[in-house]
Amino acid sequence: MKFQQKYDFTSIIIILFIILVVVIGLLTNYKQETLVCSKADDICFVEKTNMLNMKSRKKLVKYSDIVDVSYIKQKIKGNRYANGYTEYLLIFTLKNNDREIIFSKSFFEKDELFKYIKDLRTQIYSDKNEIILNRD
Repeated sequence: MKFQQKYDFTSIIIILFIILVVVIGLLTNYKQETLVCSKADDICFVEKTNMLNMKSRKKLVKYSDIVDVSYIKQKIKGNRYANGYTEYLLIFTLKNNDREIIFSKSFFEKDELFKYIKDLRTQIYSDKNEIILNRD
């Protein structure tokens, strides 16, 4: 009888742990990120939508501090069994030469990255008051 109760308690703890891990994963992985910049309000922020469709905002920089749009190249080393790879992060270069990473999700293809850079530069140099860039 005691063995059965101990077994039930252990299985309940394991199930609760698995549910907790799944919920944390759904809350911290983003299916969409949207960069929104307003020239009138002098602000840029990223709105993130997680797997549960909950939205959060992260303030990035003042719009007036942006000098250019660029990228950071990061080489990820492999191990004995897997080759390394290169990933790219889209960034703002600021007046004080700091860099601000725009999206948390990295790019693996340079062509896709350059498309985003071109689109963002076009919007920055245009006369539009709001800049919106989506990343799925």
